[in-house]
Amino acid sequence: MRKKLLCMLFASVCVCGMSYAQEDYSSPNTPWLKDVKISPYLTEPSPTLPMQIFGENGKSVPATLTEDIPILVMAETAIFEPNPPENSKGVILPNSRWEEKPVINWYFVDWETNKNTPAILDSQLAVNQMYIKPKNPTGKGAITCYSSRKMRYDKDDGTTKATYANSSRAADVKVLDITPPLCGFEITTKDGQKGVCWPVENPPDKYPLPKLADVHFSGSLFGAGSSDIVVSELELGDNMAVLKEQAVLSVTRRDVLTVKVIGGDNYKLNTEKIRFGICDGPNGSVVGPINEEKIELSKLRIPERPHLFIEAYDLAGNKQAMFIPMEIRRR
Repeated sequence: MRKKLLCMLFASVCVCGMSYAQEDYSSPNTPWLKDVKISPYLTEPSPTLPMQIFGENGKSVPATLTEDIPILVMAETAIFEPNPPENSKGVILPNSRWEEKPVINWYFVDWETNKNTPAILDSQLAVNQMYIKPKNPTGKGAITCYSSRKMRYDKDDGTTKATYANSSRAADVKVLDITPPLCGFEITTKDGQKGVCWPVENPPDKYPLPKLADVHFSGSLFGAGSSDIVVSELELGDNMAVLKEQAVLSVTRRDVLTVKVIGGDNYKLNTEKIRFGICDGPNGSVVGPINEEKIELSKLRIPERPHLFIEAYDLAGNKQAMFIPMEIRRR
Protein backbone atom coordinates (compact mmCIF):
# COMPACT_ATOMS: atom_id res chain seq x y z
CA MET A 1 0.00 0.00 0.00
CA ARG A 2 2.83 2.38 0.92
CA LYS A 3 4.53 1.62 -2.36
CA LYS A 4 1.34 2.40 -4.26
CA LEU A 5 0.91 5.76 -2.46
CA LEU A 6 4.51 6.76 -3.28
CA CYS A 7 3.93 5.96 -6.94
CA MET A 8 0.77 8.05 -7.00
CA LEU A 9 2.54 10.97 -5.29
CA PHE A 10 5.43 10.80 -7.77
CA ALA A 11 3.02 10.75 -10.72
CA SER A 12 1.13 13.74 -9.32
CA VAL A 13 4.33 15.78 -8.95
CA CYS A 14 5.37 14.94 -12.53
CA VAL A 15 2.00 15.95 -13.93
CA CYS A 16 2.05 19.27 -12.04
CA GLY A 17 5.57 19.97 -13.18
CA MET A 18 4.67 19.24 -16.79
CA SER A 19 1.62 21.48 -16.58
CA TYR A 20 3.65 24.35 -15.13
CA ALA A 21 6.39 23.95 -17.78
CA GLN A 22 3.85 24.39 -20.53
CA GLU A 23 3.24 28.01 -19.46
CA ASP A 24 5.65 29.32 -22.07
CA TYR A 25 5.74 33.10 -22.52
CA SER A 26 7.93 32.96 -25.61
CA SER A 27 6.92 33.54 -29.20
CA PRO A 28 8.76 33.29 -32.54
CA ASN A 29 9.85 36.91 -32.00
CA THR A 30 10.94 36.43 -28.36
CA PRO A 31 12.78 33.10 -28.13
CA TRP A 32 14.74 34.37 -25.12
CA LEU A 33 11.55 34.11 -23.03
CA LYS A 34 11.36 30.34 -23.47
CA ASP A 35 10.65 28.64 -20.11
CA VAL A 36 10.38 32.02 -18.37
CA LYS A 37 7.58 32.17 -15.80
CA ILE A 38 6.22 35.62 -15.06
CA SER A 39 3.85 36.24 -12.17
CA PRO A 40 0.76 38.27 -13.10
CA TYR A 41 0.77 39.78 -9.61
CA LEU A 42 2.85 42.65 -8.21
CA THR A 43 5.33 41.15 -5.75
CA GLU A 44 6.52 44.43 -4.22
CA PRO A 45 4.76 47.81 -4.12
CA SER A 46 6.22 50.41 -6.48
CA PRO A 47 4.22 53.65 -6.68
CA THR A 48 3.42 55.02 -10.14
CA LEU A 49 2.76 58.74 -10.05
CA PRO A 50 1.09 60.92 -12.71
CA MET A 51 3.16 63.46 -14.65
CA GLN A 52 2.43 66.47 -16.80
CA ILE A 53 4.82 68.02 -19.37
CA PHE A 54 4.70 71.75 -20.09
CA GLY A 55 6.50 74.15 -22.37
CA GLU A 56 8.03 77.47 -21.37
CA ASN A 57 6.02 79.58 -18.88
CA GLY A 58 3.74 76.66 -18.13
CA LYS A 59 2.19 76.60 -21.61
CA SER A 60 1.32 73.42 -23.49
CA VAL A 61 4.10 71.79 -25.49
CA PRO A 62 3.66 72.97 -29.12
CA ALA A 63 2.37 70.26 -31.43
CA THR A 64 4.76 71.44 -34.16
CA LEU A 65 8.48 72.06 -33.61
CA THR A 66 11.28 73.03 -35.98
CA GLU A 67 14.47 71.00 -36.39
CA ASP A 68 17.60 72.34 -34.68
CA ILE A 69 15.65 74.91 -32.61
CA PRO A 70 15.72 74.01 -28.88
CA ILE A 71 12.60 74.18 -26.75
CA LEU A 72 12.46 74.45 -22.96
CA VAL A 73 10.24 71.81 -21.33
CA MET A 74 9.43 71.01 -17.73
CA ALA A 75 7.87 68.09 -15.87
CA GLU A 76 5.41 68.30 -13.00
CA THR A 77 5.11 65.21 -10.77
CA ALA A 78 4.86 64.34 -7.07
CA ILE A 79 8.33 62.75 -7.30
CA PHE A 80 9.70 66.26 -6.75
CA GLU A 81 7.51 66.84 -3.65
CA PRO A 82 9.02 66.85 -0.12
CA ASN A 83 7.07 63.76 0.97
CA PRO A 84 6.74 60.43 -0.91
CA PRO A 85 3.47 58.57 -1.51
CA GLU A 86 2.00 56.70 1.46
CA ASN A 87 0.41 53.90 -0.54
CA SER A 88 0.75 52.05 -3.82
CA LYS A 89 -2.27 50.49 -5.53
CA GLY A 90 -4.07 50.17 -2.21
CA VAL A 91 -1.05 48.90 -0.27
CA ILE A 92 -0.18 51.11 2.71
CA LEU A 93 3.49 52.13 2.95
CA PRO A 94 4.03 53.00 6.65
CA ASN A 95 6.50 55.76 7.49
CA SER A 96 7.47 56.26 3.84
CA ARG A 97 10.42 58.57 3.18
CA TRP A 98 12.65 59.52 0.29
CA GLU A 99 16.10 57.99 0.30
CA GLU A 100 17.65 59.54 -2.85
CA LYS A 101 17.26 62.57 -5.05
CA PRO A 102 15.02 62.16 -8.12
CA VAL A 103 16.52 60.89 -11.37
CA ILE A 104 14.98 62.32 -14.53
CA ASN A 105 15.63 61.45 -18.18
CA TRP A 106 14.34 63.23 -21.26
CA TYR A 107 14.24 61.78 -24.77
CA PHE A 108 13.12 62.79 -28.21
CA VAL A 109 11.47 59.83 -29.93
CA ASP A 110 11.19 59.62 -33.71
CA TRP A 111 8.51 57.01 -34.32
CA GLU A 112 9.12 57.07 -38.09
CA THR A 113 12.68 55.81 -37.67
CA ASN A 114 12.19 54.14 -34.27
CA LYS A 115 15.08 56.14 -32.77
CA ASN A 116 15.38 57.62 -29.29
CA THR A 117 17.71 60.57 -28.77
CA PRO A 118 18.55 61.43 -25.14
CA ALA A 119 18.57 65.10 -24.20
CA ILE A 120 21.87 66.28 -22.71
CA LEU A 121 21.91 69.19 -20.29
CA ASP A 122 24.40 71.87 -21.39
CA SER A 123 23.22 74.71 -19.17
CA GLN A 124 22.12 75.18 -15.56
CA LEU A 125 18.42 74.41 -15.16
CA ALA A 126 16.03 73.30 -12.44
CA VAL A 127 15.95 69.53 -11.90
CA ASN A 128 12.58 69.23 -13.64
CA GLN A 129 13.58 71.25 -16.74
CA MET A 130 15.38 70.42 -19.99
CA TYR A 131 16.11 71.85 -23.41
CA ILE A 132 15.00 69.49 -26.17
CA LYS A 133 16.61 70.02 -29.58
CA PRO A 134 15.07 67.85 -32.32
CA LYS A 135 17.85 67.24 -34.84
CA ASN A 136 15.83 65.68 -37.64
CA PRO A 137 12.42 66.35 -39.15
CA THR A 138 9.65 63.86 -38.55
CA GLY A 139 5.94 63.65 -39.08
CA LYS A 140 5.49 61.54 -35.96
CA GLY A 141 7.61 62.20 -32.90
CA ALA A 142 7.31 62.65 -29.14
CA ILE A 143 9.01 64.37 -26.24
CA THR A 144 9.17 61.82 -23.43
CA CYS A 145 10.16 62.11 -19.79
CA TYR A 146 10.91 59.33 -17.30
CA SER A 147 11.54 59.98 -13.62
CA SER A 148 12.34 57.69 -10.71
CA ARG A 149 13.18 58.20 -7.03
CA LYS A 150 14.28 55.73 -4.40
CA MET A 151 12.19 55.60 -1.22
CA ARG A 152 11.89 53.43 1.86
CA TYR A 153 9.02 52.29 4.10
CA ASP A 154 8.54 50.18 7.25
CA LYS A 155 7.22 46.62 7.19
CA ASP A 156 5.07 44.85 9.77
CA ASP A 157 7.97 42.64 10.89
CA GLY A 158 10.00 45.66 12.00
CA THR A 159 12.30 45.74 8.96
CA THR A 160 12.42 48.38 6.26
CA LYS A 161 12.04 47.94 2.53
CA ALA A 162 13.40 50.02 -0.33
CA THR A 163 11.41 50.61 -3.50
CA TYR A 164 11.14 53.18 -6.29
CA ALA A 165 8.45 55.64 -7.19
CA ASN A 166 8.16 56.09 -10.97
CA SER A 167 6.56 58.65 -13.23
CA SER A 168 6.49 59.20 -17.01
CA ARG A 169 4.76 61.16 -19.75
CA ALA A 170 4.97 61.80 -23.49
CA ALA A 171 3.88 64.73 -25.65
CA ASP A 172 3.29 64.00 -29.35
CA VAL A 173 4.92 66.43 -31.79
CA LYS A 174 5.98 66.74 -35.41
CA VAL A 175 9.18 68.47 -36.52
CA LEU A 176 9.45 70.75 -39.55
CA ASP A 177 12.32 70.46 -42.06
CA ILE A 178 14.48 73.58 -42.60
CA THR A 179 17.58 71.94 -44.18
CA PRO A 180 17.95 72.06 -47.98
CA PRO A 181 18.87 68.87 -49.84
CA LEU A 182 22.49 67.72 -50.04
CA CYS A 183 22.78 66.44 -53.60
CA GLY A 184 25.94 66.01 -55.67
CA PHE A 185 27.32 64.23 -58.73
CA GLU A 186 29.20 61.14 -59.82
CA ILE A 187 30.70 61.79 -63.28
CA THR A 188 32.51 59.31 -65.52
CA THR A 189 33.92 59.37 -69.06
CA LYS A 190 34.37 56.62 -71.64
CA ASP A 191 38.10 56.42 -71.00
CA GLY A 192 37.50 55.54 -67.35
CA GLN A 193 38.14 58.88 -65.69
CA LYS A 194 35.90 59.72 -62.77
CA GLY A 195 34.97 62.62 -60.56
CA VAL A 196 32.68 62.79 -57.53
CA CYS A 197 31.44 65.84 -55.66
CA TRP A 198 29.08 65.99 -52.73
CA PRO A 199 28.12 68.55 -50.04
CA VAL A 200 28.20 67.83 -46.31
CA GLU A 201 26.37 70.01 -43.80
CA ASN A 202 29.00 71.58 -41.56
CA PRO A 203 28.55 72.39 -38.79
CA PRO A 204 25.70 69.93 -38.41
CA ASP A 205 22.37 71.07 -36.96
CA LYS A 206 23.33 74.75 -37.24
CA TYR A 207 20.91 77.37 -36.05
CA PRO A 208 20.25 80.22 -36.66
CA LEU A 209 20.15 80.04 -40.43
CA PRO A 210 21.73 80.00 -42.93
CA LYS A 211 22.98 76.42 -42.98
CA LEU A 212 26.53 75.90 -44.19
CA ALA A 213 28.13 73.04 -46.11
CA ASP A 214 31.55 71.78 -47.17
CA VAL A 215 31.69 70.47 -50.74
CA HIS A 216 34.06 67.53 -51.28
CA PHE A 217 35.67 66.73 -54.64
CA SER A 218 37.49 63.51 -55.49
CA GLY A 219 38.75 61.76 -58.61
CA SER A 220 40.91 62.59 -61.64
CA LEU A 221 38.27 64.77 -63.34
CA PHE A 222 38.66 67.23 -60.49
CA GLY A 223 42.42 66.85 -60.28
CA ALA A 224 42.14 65.40 -56.77
CA GLY A 225 45.00 63.23 -55.63
CA SER A 226 45.02 60.88 -52.64
CA SER A 227 42.94 63.30 -50.57
CA ASP A 228 39.73 65.18 -51.36
CA ILE A 229 39.58 68.80 -52.40
CA VAL A 230 37.28 70.51 -49.89
CA VAL A 231 35.54 73.83 -50.47
CA SER A 232 34.44 74.97 -47.03
CA GLU A 233 31.59 77.07 -45.66
CA LEU A 234 29.38 77.47 -48.69
CA GLU A 235 25.93 78.68 -47.78
CA LEU A 236 23.67 75.66 -48.14
CA GLY A 237 20.78 76.81 -50.31
CA ASP A 238 19.92 78.05 -53.77
CA ASN A 239 23.25 79.68 -54.72
CA MET A 240 26.05 77.22 -53.94
CA ALA A 241 28.53 78.56 -56.49
CA VAL A 242 31.99 76.97 -56.42
CA LEU A 243 34.74 79.24 -57.76
CA LYS A 244 37.05 78.06 -60.55
CA GLU A 245 40.12 78.56 -58.38
CA GLN A 246 38.57 76.30 -55.72
CA ALA A 247 37.62 73.28 -57.84
CA VAL A 248 36.97 72.65 -61.54
CA LEU A 249 35.60 69.77 -63.61
CA SER A 250 38.22 69.27 -66.35
CA VAL A 251 37.08 67.42 -69.52
CA THR A 252 37.61 67.53 -73.30
CA ARG A 253 35.26 68.59 -76.10
CA ARG A 254 35.06 64.99 -77.29
CA ASP A 255 34.04 63.52 -73.92
CA VAL A 256 30.69 61.91 -73.31
CA LEU A 257 29.85 62.46 -69.65
CA THR A 258 27.80 59.94 -67.71
CA VAL A 259 26.22 61.88 -64.87
CA LYS A 260 24.57 60.35 -61.83
CA VAL A 261 22.95 62.33 -59.03
CA ILE A 262 24.04 61.22 -55.54
CA GLY A 263 23.12 62.29 -52.03
CA GLY A 264 19.65 63.27 -50.92
CA ASP A 265 17.88 65.03 -48.08
CA ASN A 266 17.87 64.76 -44.30
CA TYR A 267 14.17 63.86 -44.49
CA LYS A 268 12.27 63.47 -47.76
CA LEU A 269 13.63 64.49 -51.16
CA ASN A 270 11.18 65.56 -53.84
CA THR A 271 12.47 63.32 -56.63
CA GLU A 272 10.10 64.92 -59.15
CA LYS A 273 11.79 68.32 -58.81
CA ILE A 274 15.43 67.43 -59.47
CA ARG A 275 17.09 69.17 -62.44
CA PHE A 276 20.67 68.91 -63.62
CA GLY A 277 22.65 69.79 -66.72
CA ILE A 278 25.04 72.46 -68.02
CA CYS A 279 24.40 76.19 -67.69
CA ASP A 280 26.15 79.46 -68.54
CA GLY A 281 27.48 80.55 -65.15
CA PRO A 282 25.74 80.26 -61.77
CA ASN A 283 21.99 80.70 -62.22
CA GLY A 284 22.58 81.31 -65.95
CA SER A 285 20.66 79.95 -68.93
CA VAL A 286 20.66 76.19 -69.47
CA VAL A 287 22.66 74.80 -72.40
CA GLY A 288 21.68 71.41 -73.79
CA PRO A 289 19.54 68.66 -72.35
CA ILE A 290 18.18 68.55 -68.79
CA ASN A 291 18.29 65.41 -66.67
CA GLU A 292 20.05 63.36 -69.36
CA GLU A 293 22.31 60.67 -67.94
CA LYS A 294 24.71 61.02 -70.89
CA ILE A 295 25.90 64.45 -72.04
CA GLU A 296 27.74 64.58 -75.39
CA LEU A 297 29.81 67.75 -75.17
CA SER A 298 30.62 67.75 -78.90
CA LYS A 299 26.93 68.32 -79.68
CA LEU A 300 26.54 71.32 -77.39
CA ARG A 301 27.10 75.00 -77.90
CA ILE A 302 29.61 75.55 -75.14
CA PRO A 303 28.96 78.83 -73.28
CA GLU A 304 31.62 81.21 -72.07
CA ARG A 305 31.30 80.07 -68.44
CA PRO A 306 30.18 76.43 -68.50
CA HIS A 307 28.99 75.04 -65.18
CA LEU A 308 27.51 71.69 -64.23
CA PHE A 309 24.49 72.42 -62.07
CA ILE A 310 21.98 70.60 -59.92
CA GLU A 311 18.71 71.96 -58.56
CA ALA A 312 16.84 69.96 -55.93
CA TYR A 313 13.94 70.42 -53.53
CA ASP A 314 12.69 68.49 -50.54
CA LEU A 315 9.01 67.97 -49.77
CA ALA A 316 9.08 70.92 -47.36
CA GLY A 317 10.09 73.23 -50.23
CA ASN A 318 13.70 73.81 -49.18
CA LYS A 319 15.84 74.37 -52.29
CA GLN A 320 19.42 73.48 -53.15
CA ALA A 321 21.16 74.78 -56.28
CA MET A 322 24.86 73.97 -56.76
CA PHE A 323 27.10 75.10 -59.61
CA ILE A 324 30.42 73.43 -60.48
CA PRO A 325 32.75 75.27 -62.93
CA MET A 326 33.91 73.32 -65.98
CA GLU A 327 37.09 73.49 -68.05
CA ILE A 328 36.38 72.06 -71.52
CA ARG A 329 39.58 71.51 -73.45
CA ARG A 330 39.78 70.97 -77.21
CA ARG A 331 41.52 67.62 -76.72
